[in-house]
Amino acid sequence: MLKPRVITAIVMALVVLLAIFGLPASLFSPLVALIVLGIGGWEATRLSRFHSVWAIAAYPTLLLILALIYSYYLAPSASQLILICVSVTWIVPTLWLTQPSRKILPALTSGLLGIILLGTWWALSVLQATDPWLIVWMVLIVASADVGAYFSGKALGGSKLAPQISPGKTWAGAFGGGIAAATMAPLGAIWLPIATPYSLATLALGGVCLAIVSIVGDLFMSVLKRQAGLKDSSALLPGHGGLLDRLDSLSSTLPVFALVVATF
Repeated sequence: MLKPRVITAIVMALVVLLAIFGLPASLFSPLVALIVLGIGGWEATRLSRFHSVWAIAAYPTLLLILALIYSYYLAPSASQLILICVSVTWIVPTLWLTQPSRKILPALTSGLLGIILLGTWWALSVLQATDPWLIVWMVLIVASADVGAYFSGKALGGSKLAPQISPGKTWAGAFGGGIAAATMAPLGAIWLPIATPYSLATLALGGVCLAIVSIVGDLFMSVLKRQAGLKDSSALLPGHGGLLDRLDSLSSTLPVFALVVATF
């Protein structure tokens, strides 16, 4: 199980790096739309518990049409608006985490996932057009939070963070992830060729905030998978599950991060 997981991770990292640094924005954005909205949209129909073949085909198609309309008629004038809407939309999943056993209707699930996927696509497009290194920085912060949470949780154990949703997550892990993200945020700004007006202390605080937001994304996707009776969003990526399994934390952090970049 470890070997295919490592191989898949290496291939994904190479493909992502080639895309963000090798493609112009005019090609990168459509490619990300096809992947995030096309493939991610199909996985979203599984989480939304769609059974009709027509609905399964229509959902990702609708997302791609909306992305096309936005790209040609609204962007970039409404760039900040969509990022604000997506960031605010995450309040709904956050509230739902307080009642994880409460069933989420398929229509609400598909609506939320549609907004989340569109926001993820647009956030990636904005960041790549601004500076591809911003995506690398963002991924490093979120990945460090995940790694820090895993090892601190394993080492310290303690009270469960959300036992009904993800029994493996602990408060100790959450704090460890926050510390790791707070460390990586300023270090990334130092290591990577990124110009930022913020102090190292401000960046560390931003890292903590992103770690918290990433936990919300991770837990919400876990809730949807549990309610759909699925272990993974799909079996597309050997050893990793599906695309949405890899985008769970990033889907919540990317719009917030892109909004800060676009605003300041």
